[in-house]
Amino acid sequence: MIKGVPQTMDITSIKAVLHNLTNEILPSKFETAQQPEPSTIQIGFRGVNNINWIEVCWQGDCARIIKIDRPEKKGNASTLARQLSCGLKYMALVSIKQDKFERVIQLEFAKKPGDEISKFLIFELMGKHSNIFYLDRNQKIIALGKQIKSSQSSFRKISTGNYYSPPPNNFKKEPNEYETFEKWKENLSSFPEDLKNSLLNTYQGVSPILIKQIEHLSNLKKYDLMNKNITLIDDKYLKEIFVIWKKWINCFVNNHFSYTSFDNYFYSVWFSDIKPNNAINLSKELSYYYDHFLKLKKIDQLVKKIDSLIYKQINIEKKNLNIQNKLLINSENHEEYKQKADNIFLNFQINKEDVIKAQNLYKKSKKLKRSKKLICDRLSIYSEKLIRLDEFSVMLENLNSINIGTLKIKIDLLNELKEDLCNEFNINTNKINKIKLKPSNKDSNPIEINSPEGIVIQVGRNMRQNDLISFKFSKKQDLWFHAQETPGSHVILKASTKTPTESDIQISADIAAFFCKAKGNIKVPIALVKIKDLQKIKNGGLGCVSFKNSEVIWGNPTRGKEYIKKNTQK
Repeated sequence: MIKGVPQTMDITSIKAVLHNLTNEILPSKFETAQQPEPSTIQIGFRGVNNINWIEVCWQGDCARIIKIDRPEKKGNASTLARQLSCGLKYMALVSIKQDKFERVIQLEFAKKPGDEISKFLIFELMGKHSNIFYLDRNQKIIALGKQIKSSQSSFRKISTGNYYSPPPNNFKKEPNEYETFEKWKENLSSFPEDLKNSLLNTYQGVSPILIKQIEHLSNLKKYDLMNKNITLIDDKYLKEIFVIWKKWINCFVNNHFSYTSFDNYFYSVWFSDIKPNNAINLSKELSYYYDHFLKLKKIDQLVKKIDSLIYKQINIEKKNLNIQNKLLINSENHEEYKQKADNIFLNFQINKEDVIKAQNLYKKSKKLKRSKKLICDRLSIYSEKLIRLDEFSVMLENLNSINIGTLKIKIDLLNELKEDLCNEFNINTNKINKIKLKPSNKDSNPIEINSPEGIVIQVGRNMRQNDLISFKFSKKQDLWFHAQETPGSHVILKASTKTPTESDIQISADIAAFFCKAKGNIKVPIALVKIKDLQKIKNGGLGCVSFKNSEVIWGNPTRGKEYIKKNTQK
């Protein structure tokens, strides 16, 4: 397992979730379905008092089934969601089935409890082989998550219209709560490998996370027993592991599940150090766990994607800049061509061919002379684009390194930054249409904190917010702060509400210094401008400004960082 990637949901977690769902949502009426992401479906079931939601994901690296709070409305127009919403409308979920150690879940639907089963939803949560199937009463596939062609699998071909065939049988041994230590050791010894692989290859239901949990609970991690050959492990230690093994089987068979976390990252559903009267809700904790770490994963993906787009665009602009520099060098040779033409006419004998040659040289000289201004204009444009990309890079670095607000806010800010980058530089990605998107101001809320004297200070965290706080949310009497000659966030002190003191102005400058590229310096020069003297650059990107009557104040990034940390909640 890789720390930082959500823990894979193994059979024990699946059974724990299904045990809770069976008690909480059976029977219930199908309400609606939506597909927020390509490999995730969210389904609502109406019970007696409320609507319960489950989320199922068949993505290879994080296949899961969990109960979730009511999600935001997103993806209800997808093909799969519409097929489910139409086909299961007015139907009741009457049964949830899962056989022993198989990671195949079957949801059965009928018109009402007691009637014949007429529709099925089957979830196969098996790593990269995970899938979803929507079947009719005859087990014929109506819709599915992933098509499987004959070239992809020699065992089964899966497509709409075919009959559903289950995954291949698991021929490993079933864990048995009555098995003796001697028999258990004999079974493991048939695979002369390290203990970890012996468990994985011998018994059903064993996963890498289960082995980690057993190792943690046995307190034998320091001996690294899981990576030692079973024949080299003393029976004293094997018996300690066997005791934990039996405890897991007992919890699994008798549905004794409880949530706990360990090693500051991983979780378990079959052992807990929490007292029964302090027991926590397993469904809620699993939902929180996956929501939290999937958001962290999403943030990491967005940061890498935006960084890649910026890096690629920088190379494009540098290439264009180099081309124009070469053209500029060539254009500066216009006098040389003119001199050659003049020399031709200095000869005493000139024929027709000489005149034509001289005329061509004059034309080339004039053309190069005219093009020099255009080339200089292009050089200025490409240089400004590189400066602008540097600003995007600084915004990305700040968003990635400064944790202020919730993970959802951070994701929204990164998405806004990506959208603005793609719009400004006409970058097409898979998730952005070729038509230029109009930036939306919805939910784009800047950082707001109070100055020492209680005046609101606003800080833009991306280009869109810089533009909003400088031109839409501000008044003429407000003060604008920005690091001089270096990319950074716009900072607004709402001086229109109250006359600021020197400490208010200084801390605003310190914050502007902290949110700029030069924040590694001891002091940073900060431009202080009244909003009435601030102008938006016509046809410039979001947050591009010009100003007059500025004042320079030295900002202290360290002091700004401490003030932000003290006055914001992470």
